[in-house]
Parts: sequence; C-alpha cells; structure tokens
Amino acid sequence: MQKNTKKKIAPVVVAVLVVAYVGPLVAMISYAAGLLGAEAGGWSVLPFLLLYAAVGGAVIVGVLAATAQRLREIDGGEEDEASKY
Repeated sequence: MQKNTKKKIAPVVVAVLVVAYVGPLVAMISYAAGLLGAEAGGWSVLPFLLLYAAVGGAVIVGVLAATAQRLREIDGGEEDEASKY
C-alpha cells in the first residue's frame, strides 16, 4: 500500500456519505416537482422545488469537486512538504 493511501480514505468516505444523503433528497424533490414521472401538485410550488433540487445538485457537484481536488493535493505530497516547516 502506498504511504498516502490512508489519507485518502476520509475524503472519499465523506463524499460518499454526502452523496448518499443528498442524492435521494434531490430525487424526491424532482419526483414531487413532476420531473421523474409524478404529476405536479401545483404550478405555484414548482419553482421552489426546482430551486431545492438545484441546490442539492450543486452540493453534490461541489463535494465531488472538492474531493477530487483534495485527492490531487494528497497525491502531490502537499502535506509532506508542509510538515517540513
């Protein structure tokens, strides 16, 4: 096993947990908004449901982007260089 493999476990686990939590919420909101086959309950709530779905999607994309960036930092030895000082 590589020296930095243990450092990668926490970011990946947290990203999986966030996606597992927010993903179903976005799916339920999309279903309630009528995007996934359900009939929309009313047009007045549709913008709010879409806003919540968009925010949830943004959270998922942000967490995955931050995780990818953190894994690149770990691969680059950023923590090893910082420990010298």
